[in-house]
Amino acid sequence: MKKETKQKEQFKDRLIEWSQSRLGAPFGNLNNIQQSRQMIQFFVTEVLERLMPGLVPDDEGELESCIIDGAGDGGADFLYRSDEGQVVIIQAKYRGKDANEGPESIGRFCDFPARLYAAMHGKEQAFHNDLLDLAGQIDWNQDNFRLYFLTTAKCGESSRARVEQGITQIPELPDFVDDQTEFHFLDFSLLNDELRNATSSTDFSSKPILIPMLPDSSGAPWCHFEQDNRDLYVGEVSGAVLASILQQHKASLFTMNIRDYVGDTKTNKQIIETALNNPDNFEYFNNGVTAVAGTINADTQSRTLRCERMSIINGAQTVRSLLAATRKKGGNQHKPVSKVRVLLRLMSFNYPHEIPFVSDVTRYNNTQNAVKIADFRSNDEVQKDIARRFKNLNLNGRNYEYKNKRSDKKRNTLAITLEEFTKALYAFRIGPDDFYGGTSKLFDASAGGLYTRIFTNPDAPLTEASFNLLAGTFFACDFVKQLWEALRKSRRSEGSNLHPALERKGLVYFAIGELERLAYSRQNLDLDQDIAKLAKANNWLALDQSAPKVALAKAFDIATKVLIQQYDQKKNNDPNFKHRNWFRDLDTLKSIASGLELAIEFGYPPRLCP
Repeated sequence: MKKETKQKEQFKDRLIEWSQSRLGAPFGNLNNIQQSRQMIQFFVTEVLERLMPGLVPDDEGELESCIIDGAGDGGADFLYRSDEGQVVIIQAKYRGKDANEGPESIGRFCDFPARLYAAMHGKEQAFHNDLLDLAGQIDWNQDNFRLYFLTTAKCGESSRARVEQGITQIPELPDFVDDQTEFHFLDFSLLNDELRNATSSTDFSSKPILIPMLPDSSGAPWCHFEQDNRDLYVGEVSGAVLASILQQHKASLFTMNIRDYVGDTKTNKQIIETALNNPDNFEYFNNGVTAVAGTINADTQSRTLRCERMSIINGAQTVRSLLAATRKKGGNQHKPVSKVRVLLRLMSFNYPHEIPFVSDVTRYNNTQNAVKIADFRSNDEVQKDIARRFKNLNLNGRNYEYKNKRSDKKRNTLAITLEEFTKALYAFRIGPDDFYGGTSKLFDASAGGLYTRIFTNPDAPLTEASFNLLAGTFFACDFVKQLWEALRKSRRSEGSNLHPALERKGLVYFAIGELERLAYSRQNLDLDQDIAKLAKANNWLALDQSAPKVALAKAFDIATKVLIQQYDQKKNNDPNFKHRNWFRDLDTLKSIASGLELAIEFGYPPRLCP
């Protein structure tokens, strides 16, 4: 019997399925602009976010605000600048079957940074104000630019020739193209590869990884240390070998890397430059690579380490740059990269029981990167306790699943991630984390961080009352999210967008939370007591017109009107108004609170649990 083979993932098929699931409408019924927007959102959330966490916004409203497709877009559909100075620019072209991408659209995209730079420096260009507002955050001398041209079409010779020319140079910034810019052209075939790469990034490679090591002056290929049932191998490996391993195993090589750090383009180029032109000194200039493996079998005769469940946890930037060096133009680059010697530390770990150990190794090996993301908190006793407690909750027979660790969602469950849970709680009770330092501060459990403002004692389980308060708050936010999404969908069906003040649902959570705090305080009522009752989701979320739903819907109506009023007032009265800054200035929260105080002078919203 012929063995059935699994069909490889196709970007277009997954995009259509994803879009129709979100919109509830056939993809073919969308117009060109709508298809382009869906393609960008799919690529950002399902590909970029998986391959390079932290590079793109994780807030759905903020992501949508970065899509600039339409009149005055200048030849790009998406622009986002992270707080770390990473600028992502995307152009997406959804083409029909057998279509070919022409060089004109590629050339216009490659010219986009130069034209945008000219517009930002007083030279007239046909860009609309929303785009210029987004671009106003860019530091053209320091930021790093990643440009993606996406097309579901095929690419002919003339188009490939334009791709080879690359991004147009900005005369005033002579180092812009070489030191600050990466250009990625992804046609029909390459989009399929990139999607499969992203999909595999959460799993170990299914094949064993063989690492031939380099002998030292005495002929020994490595130093081997054993302690507490753990093996540690330290030795040197060829740069070309690391590049070849990455080329074969792709993103699965970094599956245990808690944050596949997005390094700056200039550093990447310096690594490549050293590998090609100064390989003898590479090992002295580079920190090397640290990896873990579930099983390590050492063959001293062939000087090879055979690894199962292997993942690089520090040094992703080095390995990626070595592969890029082998692909540089100008002859066979494997020879100079083969001369590169890289220090490798490879240690065994017991999967999955020692994931906390790997987290600690990753954290201490990445001290140059101060960002502490949610994964570092996944093994806190309080997070494990929350996961256990959510297993006992369900909605209409579907169990809740609290994902304190990254893993695939179980079938027929209602998944809640640690990050969305924490962000929603902080936004509702205090304010969106963007106003207080962002995600890095939110998951910082030190005295200067924000984490303990939600989870007072991370090393202890919660009391029943404390859990009910947190769960009830989240369920309230989750219902508000449904209202927010319904409003956005309604606006979209009318051919318009949400008001800019409502772009980020976290600020809507805060406004509703503040409204409830003010109303309950004025009436001498206990808000926490009522919110804790919302932890029993089936008592109200399962009903069409429950009292909490009616109360939250009314609060949503009041809060959104106040947000819009405060935004418009600031924009109209402040000549230096910047849209993005409005979502980061603590004065915004104060003005919203003042607006809500005025609103309740005309009446209180209904009580959540009368």
